[in-house]
Amino acid sequence: MKKYIFLLGVIVLVSLILSSCAMNVFKGLNTPTNAEALSQLAVDESNNGNFKDALSYSAQVLSATSNGNNTIPSTNLYNAVALSDTSTSARTTLASVTYFLNTTTSTSVALKNAAEAMFNSISGMTGLNAVNLANSFISLYQQSQNVSVSSVSTADYALVFSAIKLLVSSSHNLQLIQLLEALSSTLNRLDPSNSTWLVSKGIYAALQIPIILFDSNGNGMLDPQDQIFTYLWNYQTNTFKSQLTSEDYNGIMYNVQLQTYNNIQKSNEVIADLSTALSNLYAGLPSGNILSNYITELEMAMYVINAQTISQIQYLGDIQNHISL
Repeated sequence: MKKYIFLLGVIVLVSLILSSCAMNVFKGLNTPTNAEALSQLAVDESNNGNFKDALSYSAQVLSATSNGNNTIPSTNLYNAVALSDTSTSARTTLASVTYFLNTTTSTSVALKNAAEAMFNSISGMTGLNAVNLANSFISLYQQSQNVSVSSVSTADYALVFSAIKLLVSSSHNLQLIQLLEALSSTLNRLDPSNSTWLVSKGIYAALQIPIILFDSNGNGMLDPQDQIFTYLWNYQTNTFKSQLTSEDYNGIMYNVQLQTYNNIQKSNEVIADLSTALSNLYAGLPSGNILSNYITELEMAMYVINAQTISQIQYLGDIQNHISL
């Protein structure tokens, strides 16, 4: 009797193993056999708006590209992006992907496709489309030519509010913006003929500056708990204020202390991000672009601006007292 029980156990065990193998085989029929095919599937999914699968496939490609040298999360990347404004662990996940992108030397087609799928998916999820943001900045720049920070009139508050709101609302958290910059940099390295990636890198480098300047609670993101939101945010409706009053404007200019004040490390970060933003925007924007002259002036000012200068500026309203363009 024991012999038959043993034999039955063996049969059941073998059956389970064979059925498991069969399941894996059938699953494999619908799975690309190499990283390049998987990366193309990621691109297709991102183009179709299926961002969750696109990010999952892309992460798997990055893992394959890393040859096991880096741990790239393949199952929770979508959630990490979606929760990055509220979750520390989510931001840690994004930081690990950013580190890989900034350190890899791979030139594979699979990496390029995966980076493009990730870039499109994250842009689609967050609304952080660099080209659209660049056009918004250009539009605000055109409108601001006759506005003086020191003598802004009541009629100009709406413009000032629009500019500050665009910067603050687009910045989100540092890890998300750094990941988008790393993806732009990777795509520019692998596809240097496409100037869009330079503009994207410049925009995302620039969007890190408001976080550094205004993140008063030091959590790596801009949220209603930061001091600048006192003048931008309607805490009853949990939305941005519909308009900026003179009191709000003065508060932003002279009551919100910059986080670079007396902080050389953060001042150096601002200098680095500003330099990256200017050089990439100048190289990526079309010749004769309306911002070109302004960017050139700022680049010239970078020769005389250093971290020590930045660290002496306590409020936005004090900028003109320290820097002359």
